[in-house]
Amino acid sequence: MSVHWRLAAGGAAVAGLISLLVAGAVWYYFGGTYAGAYLYGVGVGVVCFTSIAVTAALLGGGLSGDRIVLGLAVYFGRLAFAAVGLGVPIYLGSLPAVPLLCGFAGVYVVENVVLLVGAPAKMAGESSAVQSGRGGVERRTEV
Repeated sequence: MSVHWRLAAGGAAVAGLISLLVAGAVWYYFGGTYAGAYLYGVGVGVVCFTSIAVTAALLGGGLSGDRIVLGLAVYFGRLAFAAVGLGVPIYLGSLPAVPLLCGFAGVYVVENVVLLVGAPAKMAGESSAVQSGRGGVERRTEV
């Protein structure tokens, strides 16, 4: 599993655990409808944020025309998914807007904090493996 996917999975797991606690508090104080809207927003946020790993994986390797076009399609597809996934229930009035948007935004806040803490450590571990030749992708030599 690449570093992008490990970070995305870790961020999604932390966001999911924290959102369950927050959803319980929302349920207790405001009721099931608001808690359901919050969890729906969290679900859309997790799918959107995790899809960033797909874009990074496509654009992080050897670049070719097909990978760039596919990476852009994934990026704009994620934006369209978020707009439709959040906009339609709000427009139809089927879910309350504020908890839905708070759940979506909360995922981005939690996962960005997880990335700020976890990414430097994971990236440092990967670069040291590459430089020393222990399990890395390449071995560097002096010329």
